[in-house]
Amino acid sequence: MSMNTTAVPPPLPLSPPWGFWMTLVWGVVAFVTGAVVAFPAGYAILGGRLTGGMDDGVQLSVIMGVSLTVQTSVVLLAARWRRWPVADYLGLVAPRGRRDLLVALICLVVVGVALSLFAIAAGRDMVSPFQIKTYTSAKAEGWLAALIFVIVVVAPVGEEILFRGFLYRGWAKPGYEIYAIIGITILFAAGHIQYDWVGITQVAVIGLVFGWFRWATGSTLLTIVMHILVNLESVIETVIKVEFLS
Repeated sequence: MSMNTTAVPPPLPLSPPWGFWMTLVWGVVAFVTGAVVAFPAGYAILGGRLTGGMDDGVQLSVIMGVSLTVQTSVVLLAARWRRWPVADYLGLVAPRGRRDLLVALICLVVVGVALSLFAIAAGRDMVSPFQIKTYTSAKAEGWLAALIFVIVVVAPVGEEILFRGFLYRGWAKPGYEIYAIIGITILFAAGHIQYDWVGITQVAVIGLVFGWFRWATGSTLLTIVMHILVNLESVIETVIKVEFLS
């Protein structure tokens, strides 16, 4: 007895990732598009109020929330254009096991203590004036929950998808991973100009740690979790400083 069967074609091979320059172009396009959309959107959402600086917690919540959402959308489109599963292209896969998560948590504690001691030795408060200003201004206008959500969730997800996800995939060719990690960390630190040199140094060290874990585990999901924990710890320090020590 014959049986009619339809042959299933083999899956198409994956296209190579975007090269170095196209990865950079896509990253710039994503960042600029996010900024271009965010400011008129912020103007509309806030009823014409865009008079404060980026240490205005209300303005920061809206601008960052919109810009990172748009930026991430562009990055997802760029990854999909290469005919990859988006999660694979961006490293949005689980780490290999609990050991990776445990090592990451221990590393965060050690690095966090070291960076706090560094700030104290440099004569800086562990909570920057920028953090205090954004917190108090958002609280005064009832936007504190929105600010915390953007800082603890939206920013880590958006920044990690761009830096340790998209840029890393395009730049970390075999044998050149360390150069990719350093280059991405420089860009990551440069995006935090709201801080002084001590704060930017801290951001750079944290960026190197995130980059190493991205290389060692292949998981951007892990660096997202690490980034969330770092930002959450920063928010908790700010709450303690403003609410209990002022």
